[in-house]
Amino acid sequence: MKPLRCILTSCSLLALAFVPSDVTFENMQRTHTRVNNAYKHVESHLMARCAALNVSENFDHIFLRAFKKEAELEIWIKNVQGEFVLFNTYKIYAQSGTLGPKRQQGDAQVPEGFYYIREFNPYSRYHLSLGINYPNESDMLLSSAPHKGGSIYIHGGSVSAGCLAMSDKYIEEIYVCAVKARNAGQEKIPVHIFPFRMTTQNMMAFLSHPQLKIHSRFWYNLQQGYLYFEEKKRVPVVQVNNDGYYTFSDSETSGLSATK
Repeated sequence: MKPLRCILTSCSLLALAFVPSDVTFENMQRTHTRVNNAYKHVESHLMARCAALNVSENFDHIFLRAFKKEAELEIWIKNVQGEFVLFNTYKIYAQSGTLGPKRQQGDAQVPEGFYYIREFNPYSRYHLSLGINYPNESDMLLSSAPHKGGSIYIHGGSVSAGCLAMSDKYIEEIYVCAVKARNAGQEKIPVHIFPFRMTTQNMMAFLSHPQLKIHSRFWYNLQQGYLYFEEKKRVPVVQVNNDGYYTFSDSETSGLSATK
């Protein structure tokens, strides 16, 4: 009679032998009806866009950037030269709150700062959704509120409570791009959210408003990350210092970096 341990080991090996070799993150996502339908709706268009830009159809390095005032979300993708090129710009259909960071639960603010995608939700009540890592380390240090809030998503539909609502049409493209990037090995897809395009002219204009001056130190900090990408077309490595403010540096693996 075989020892029980041997029987269990044999069963485990047998089970591994029957694991399909094509089980990937993308294939698992496509087992969900909404995701598979999204692929049918947008994949050919996305592949044509890749060909036009001479970038990989695997989406192996992408980066999302959103601007609250302009109500725009961009997807950037790394080309064969190692620089990011603009893949597409999408209208943000709804966002709650005003200019300024999210600091507590229930303030209805869309966060501002440097994040990454940490959740893929094919069952969202808003069609499809991508969760970001709010509150990050900076948010935790810069807010004294006992409850910072959470559950911040980029999602479909046109209703927002601190999230970026992109419409069902646009979230399908954004979601499929993110799935492909994750499938290609991009563990953390950066998502940078700014109050506005942080040019010198815009900074002067918005900070001239008395009610917005309270954000000046934080916004000048965000501007450093904005200008880093604008000038280099590389995604910076983002870290947080002991005061809760962001620092930026370069790396050969730029595009994979994000905050905690």
